[in-house]
Amino acid sequence: MADLRSPPRERLIAALVPDTAARRPPPARLPTLPASPLPDRTGPELLIETSRIDRAGRVHARALLRALGWQPGQRLALDTVGGMIVLAPDELGWYRIDGRCGVTLPAAARRMCGIDPGPPLVLAAAVADQLLVVHPVGTVARLLAGHYRDLIGARA
Repeated sequence: MADLRSPPRERLIAALVPDTAARRPPPARLPTLPASPLPDRTGPELLIETSRIDRAGRVHARALLRALGWQPGQRLALDTVGGMIVLAPDELGWYRIDGRCGVTLPAAARRMCGIDPGPPLVLAAAVADQLLVVHPVGTVARLLAGHYRDLIGARA
């Protein structure tokens, strides 16, 4: 006779659900991306423009794209380097210039670089290197503050 006070001892679940933890494959290794080249400081002058990111994560820089020779439909590779987003032409790139000369910056890249909607962005086009570099304005402000500190310190 079964004891009504003790819980039932069924083992049906273990028979129906296989133990997958023992057979789990090792995690796949992520590919290592090649380092993105940044413009050479001794190269040609950089073209600079400011822009704001829209709600869809797009930034528009018609004059810079024209100077780079990039047209709507141009495929681009995107990388983040030192808090900046670097764009370069790439036939297999995932990103494209849209019909209004806008480039969508993915949310993950924006978060990595501290880019939020609202504050302006500083865009630099290195025509000879075929690069467009997107800087958050805070990064540029810090660089200028350090430069001004160095200048004031040199005069004192």
